Amino acid sequence: MKPSLQLIQLTEHVDNLHTTIEGLSGTCYFKGQEVDLRNRPQLPCYTINEYGISSNYYIGVDWLSTKRKCAIHISPKLNTEDHETAYLKMLLACLNDPKASRYLSSIYEIKLNSEAIEINQSQDVLSPILAIQFLHLVKQLVKKGLRKAYYNETHSLHSRIKGKLLISQTIKQHTVKNEPLKAQCSYDVFGLNHPENQLLKAALLFVQSYLNKFKQYSDLVAPIVSYCLPAFQQVKVPKDLRNLRSFKSSPFFSNYKEALTIARIILDQFGNVVRTTETGKIKTLPYWVNMALLFELYVYTLLRKKFGNQVLYQYKANYQELDFLLRTEDVKLVIDTKYKPRYTTSPINKEDVRQLSGYSRIKKVRTHLKVTENELVKCLIIYSNKHNNNTIEPELNFENMEEEPRYEGIFKLGVSLPWINP
Repeated sequence: MKPSLQLIQLTEHVDNLHTTIEGLSGTCYFKGQEVDLRNRPQLPCYTINEYGISSNYYIGVDWLSTKRKCAIHISPKLNTEDHETAYLKMLLACLNDPKASRYLSSIYEIKLNSEAIEINQSQDVLSPILAIQFLHLVKQLVKKGLRKAYYNETHSLHSRIKGKLLISQTIKQHTVKNEPLKAQCSYDVFGLNHPENQLLKAALLFVQSYLNKFKQYSDLVAPIVSYCLPAFQQVKVPKDLRNLRSFKSSPFFSNYKEALTIARIILDQFGNVVRTTETGKIKTLPYWVNMALLFELYVYTLLRKKFGNQVLYQYKANYQELDFLLRTEDVKLVIDTKYKPRYTTSPINKEDVRQLSGYSRIKKVRTHLKVTENELVKCLIIYSNKHNNNTIEPELNFENMEEEPRYEGIFKLGVSLPWINP
């Protein structure tokens, strides 16, 4: 008899939850790296030691031990009994921004070679993220034009032969029926109905079906799906999708590679969702979502909505990368995002003040902002505000900036995240 799954539940950013896990210890890093893409030290997704389990700003599901059937599920900290953060709306906001959408794949990690873990469907965060990322990739493919390629077709032809004559099939289907002028032929066709596009269309239909289950989101994604589906009109989805698995990537169509990879995951992931909707259980691959980076990208969309190309993202200076650099006729700011809802009521800690102050003193930064030699560069921390208001479209109102009373030129500004009723 197989051992039942032990799923340890906790929320993000918990210190030393006293849960006894005998014989288990270790640390799990996002994408297996102790430093992030900017070469900064990266906090682990979770740590297990003699004191218990600690989590950071990552949510997801992963194995602690496959042999002992012990797994961990970390849920968002901002969720409450009354509401939960609408991460799909945040992802859609990033998707609709042409620059922010380029970074969507960097916010999550999927362990493709691991065994699937059974969780409640309400705990599933991976499927919405895959759906949004896939829609973004397909939209880009449709915008550039779907790839055409040679593929094989078999048809019954009248009074002519094309390609390879299939003798046995011709005898069975036509000769025995006294149809001497008909023949079964196999030949290559150049067009859109090749296996790669068939896989993409199959996944696109799965995504459409999946997102239609959530009324609050179906209207938001409908324009994107309506834009993509007509391009696949000539593409037919075969009944058996098992053969649509391996393809040779072409350097001329490198943008297909990521879309096909996610399409394969969707066919497995969403296939399970469709079959297990009634039971409320799904099987998901282990995954992690970097909530701090998702919040950063969401803020980027809000900044671009307000300032357009005047805001620079991941500005490189002195071997460092700043979150944002803003220069307008009226505003000159070094901006950093912090996924720390405690800043709603608490002052900014010293480490974050030192980080921003250091950025503001880099000569390249000051040159870009065009400040004078003795001019103080103002610094702003944008944090996640847990006092959400679902009736108001989230926006950045710089008139609500609060200056830290202990420091000169250090400000903070809360951003209300979109939320839905659970």
